[in-house]
Amino acid sequence: MLTTVVLAGGTLLWRGLIVHGVEPHPGRAGTGERSADLAGDTKRMWETQRLGGTPDPTHGPNPRSSTDRAINAASRVFNTVELVDKTRDEVVAALGDPKSSSDSIYNFPFWPAPKGALVYRFDCGAYGWQFNVVLGGDDRVRKVERHWIH
Repeated sequence: MLTTVVLAGGTLLWRGLIVHGVEPHPGRAGTGERSADLAGDTKRMWETQRLGGTPDPTHGPNPRSSTDRAINAASRVFNTVELVDKTRDEVVAALGDPKSSSDSIYNFPFWPAPKGALVYRFDCGAYGWQFNVVLGGDDRVRKVERHWIH
């Protein structure tokens, strides 16, 4: 059973995960779906497409963002892979480097992230997910924060 509690400031507590903003768009992978094809979903979550419309010249000649498939795959991957107690290097080996694995123009935090966290953002410009992989002083994952981008 999925329980959602609305807290002050628009923050939702959803199955023990803090999700800022609103619930995911209906039909999108939410916080519970696990990957049945982890290798495929891990590859798919880095998929991007050219932004539609007239590109903003500050974003270069071919600005790209995450596809819907990538946003949904990322959710499934982060639901499936157990990252707590892994080292930074183990996380990067399993998921890819959050800075160099994506050619999206949205390759920076939307939500604040703790200092030293690995920030994985999968965003189409209108919505997406941000995952903050929070590391401790021993360079091991202490927790993973999931934030809905809207």
